[in-house]
Amino acid sequence: MKDTHHGKALAGSGLAPPPASAQAAREVRRNTPIRQARTCYGHLAGVAGVTLFQLLVDRGWLEQTRNEQASRPSFRLTPLGVQGMSQREVDLTGCQSTRRRFAYGCMDWTERRFHLGGVLGVAIVDALQARGTILKQQGARVVELRGDLTEWLD
Repeated sequence: MKDTHHGKALAGSGLAPPPASAQAAREVRRNTPIRQARTCYGHLAGVAGVTLFQLLVDRGWLEQTRNEQASRPSFRLTPLGVQGMSQREVDLTGCQSTRRRFAYGCMDWTERRFHLGGVLGVAIVDALQARGTILKQQGARVVELRGDLTEWLD
């Protein structure tokens, strides 16, 4: 998958993604379940998380907003994104009743690209779990993919 958006967000800030830690590099080499799909502060991370983020950007559902914190660029839903999230029963109302950031690019531990952080990312995980597309394992960060993320978006 092309990484044009992630590169633009970092290039505009003059930053390059920091190198992967030894532990992250090991997870990538071994292609472990925690690399493939996991939670990060309640939102989807790993290969699945960066893929979902890229799909949302490529479909025009998310667009970057200006902010001073270049290492974590902020995003907002476009009108098309609001419609898409509503159709997938993502609780956007609950996203507004919090002081946490709505949506931002969170640098993924293993992939060194952004996945979607913030309350929107958590609400998407809740919707994916309710639909049976993912299964969060009790007491663990690993997430089991039970469906295709592209199909969930279609």
